[in-house]
Amino acid sequence: MKLTSAAILINKKKVWARKLEKEAKKLLLCAGVKILPPERAQILITVGGDGTVLYHRALFGKPIFAIGSKTSHICNTRHEKWGEALEPIIKNGFYLEERTMLSSSLDGKRLPDALNEVVVRNRLHRILDLRLFVGKKKFSFQADGLMFSTATGSRAYAYSCGGAEMDPLSSNYQIVAIAPFRRTFSPLIVKEGVRSKVIVDSTCDAGAVVDGQFELPVKRRCTLEVWQSNKKMHFVRPLQ
Repeated sequence: MKLTSAAILINKKKVWARKLEKEAKKLLLCAGVKILPPERAQILITVGGDGTVLYHRALFGKPIFAIGSKTSHICNTRHEKWGEALEPIIKNGFYLEERTMLSSSLDGKRLPDALNEVVVRNRLHRILDLRLFVGKKKFSFQADGLMFSTATGSRAYAYSCGGAEMDPLSSNYQIVAIAPFRRTFSPLIVKEGVRSKVIVDSTCDAGAVVDGQFELPVKRRCTLEVWQSNKKMHFVRPLQ
């Protein structure tokens, strides 16, 4: 696929991102690639980090070429090497790498789809009483929270909480407890097509968070349901 247009979306709080934006615009325009608003652009070029990707993916749902920092897990490249990563796409074209996302609902209210994870966790220093249902399996345990991670997100928050690194192209997802009491729940890989739900029995203040960008309060006996989304996220990759 030939690159004809792009929108550049940056994290304005990062000085290096503002500088890189100017350099990227110059490179693209010199190659005949149009700079357009995100609604009309063929692809999005995000500059900042994983949060910049997650925020703009939710807004526009376009294929993304992501430039991040050394702490980024899902970005295509780091900002020190952005030029050598983007130039092959400009010159030779690209393909779209498909990633699985998760859908979820809180007491029947649909939440935005997640590229990384859907999390329910305490807001205060109190433990949560959780009942988890995965297909026909049932679990009951206490923890600071519970995470439903995509394969893409498995290298980020989920991994830090003891989860496994999954093949990012996998359609399976993973359930990881956040600081489970006495480690009574171990990370669980869930096969494609299996739905899960968790009921929060605690009275303490908790929240449901999608990709670290969207949050809703969780009340006692709230039910969070999670399943594989029928929508996909696409990353821009250079042709080999």
